[in-house]
Parts: sequence; structure tokens; C-alpha cells
Amino acid sequence: MPYRWFLWSAYDAPDTLCHVNYEIRDRAPLARRVPAPAPFRQQFSLTRRGARLARLLAAEQLVDWGWDRGSEYLDAAELVVGELAANAVTHGRVPGRDFLLTMALVLPPEGGSGTLRITVADSRGERLPTPVPAPCPDGEHGRGLVLVGALALRWGVLPRLPAGKTVWAELPGPPR
Repeated sequence: MPYRWFLWSAYDAPDTLCHVNYEIRDRAPLARRVPAPAPFRQQFSLTRRGARLARLLAAEQLVDWGWDRGSEYLDAAELVVGELAANAVTHGRVPGRDFLLTMALVLPPEGGSGTLRITVADSRGERLPTPVPAPCPDGEHGRGLVLVGALALRWGVLPRLPAGKTVWAELPGPPR
């Protein structure tokens, strides 16, 4: 029995590659996922000057990432970085050691505002931060973690190996 050869036009068969490409071209543009920028990582000296510099450089980095100066999101992030850095200087001091500030943007898959994750790591693991339930009204200390808790979506402490701790906070990002 002889074989019969059939030639099908690309437009006659719905499952051909030409048909699929044609359908895709007619669809609305798909939402593109913009990759998050590379995390910001910097070591600072465990001094008041180092904490101040960490706060200033964090604000500049967020402006470089597109955050608006003077916005409530930038002000909140700057305050949280300042408080975590000040706590590292005050309670995490080990002679000859620095603290590490890391900021990373986590963008959701469908656009949206995203989340800013701030971490401050120091070398003093035995002194874990605990918020004061009711700070003294006239006192100069004890309000830092209360402010962090009020501004952050969540925050916590992780051990840092071989020695130390990492205090982290997650803040909402500005709407896009």
C-alpha cells in the first residue's frame, strides 16, 4: 500500500507554532516583573558617628532606589535604621569590631509597593534587645524599639554565627 503525503497549511491546523505565535501577539502586554535592586551592605564603626553615617547613607541609598525625599516611607526607614544602629552602638559594642547594615528591597510578583528589610548585625550576642513596656516619661532611653515596633510591619532578632546577633525590621515600601 503506497504512503500518501499530505501538506497542511499552517493556518489550517490550530495547534501549529504559527497559530500560537499569532495568538500571543494579539494578547495584551504581559506585566513585567522588575527585578529588585542589589542589597545595600556596609560596615560602620561602633561609634555615634558610625550610627549617624549609617542613617545618612541609608537615606541616600533609598533615594537612589527611587524613594521620594521627605516622604513618610523614607522618614520611617531612616528612623528605623537610626534606632537599630544606635542600639548596636550602645548595646553591641565589642572593642575592635564594627556593625553591619544591610538593606534589601523585596518586590512582590504583581508590582505593588514591596517591603524594605533592614538588618543591623553586631558582635554582642548575649545582649538581646527587649522593648521596655512603659518607658519613663522623663527618661532619655527606652523608646527606640517601641518606635521600631510601631513603624515596622514586623521585627525580630536572630543569632549571628560565630558570635553576635542580627536585629531586623521589615517596613512597607512606597506605592509604585
